[in-house]
Amino acid sequence: MFFTGSRHFYDRYNLNTPKGNFVLKITEEQLIFQFVNDIQKVFPEFTSLPHKFKLNFAKRILKFLKQYEFVEKEKVHLTNGHKVSIAASYSKLTLGYSNCLINTFDKILVYPTAQFFPHLNETHTGHFNPKMKAIMLALDEYERDIYFNADGKDIALHEFTHALCFEMLQTNAKHPNSENFQKYYHRIQVWFQEPQNHLLVKESDFLRAYAFTNRLELISVLIELFFEKEKEFRRNFPDLYFFTGSMIKHPKTNSKI
Repeated sequence: MFFTGSRHFYDRYNLNTPKGNFVLKITEEQLIFQFVNDIQKVFPEFTSLPHKFKLNFAKRILKFLKQYEFVEKEKVHLTNGHKVSIAASYSKLTLGYSNCLINTFDKILVYPTAQFFPHLNETHTGHFNPKMKAIMLALDEYERDIYFNADGKDIALHEFTHALCFEMLQTNAKHPNSENFQKYYHRIQVWFQEPQNHLLVKESDFLRAYAFTNRLELISVLIELFFEKEKEFRRNFPDLYFFTGSMIKHPKTNSKI
């Protein structure tokens, strides 16, 4: 029978085949019980959430662990707790999305420390490679960043944001939240084009210099600050804070305007 329904049926967003290799088969309740400390390291508000919201967050973590493969490099010692906390980092980034997973990466390569990449002639503690569909993280830097969780730096959030931008900013992006993401991404760029705003940010020293490398680095740094220096961000740059949170539809800034 010829299908005569909406063409959107064909355009709907579908995830690629899952590649997850998390060995534990556990429920949301069991995940919370066993890994609450690991989740709290990257999402301190977790323990104060109502239980139904904890279950929702745990469900998102389990979806992540089912979808994405962890690849241990250079004999790194990667525990299940590490994997859960990395998944929690991504889950808090996409907390505002019902379709929380994306297709621009399918694996997380974890090294013990920073790596030199010959094809880039650069050393990185974190990297997103869209051709390989991979997120690279140095475990020592990741652990440092989640320990010092108010310094405005989080390598996992930074690289996951790059992957999210790559997904949402495609010309023919199919993700249900891509239009909203592009809308507020554009508003951020316009905000920085105002000379007084750009000068204000520069003089405040709120954003580290690396943020001004290019537009995508700017977005990743803003996301880091949104989560790690929320009060200062909202107090000093309320419009920019709102645009950043609205871009990812975060519950604290979710708006229809």
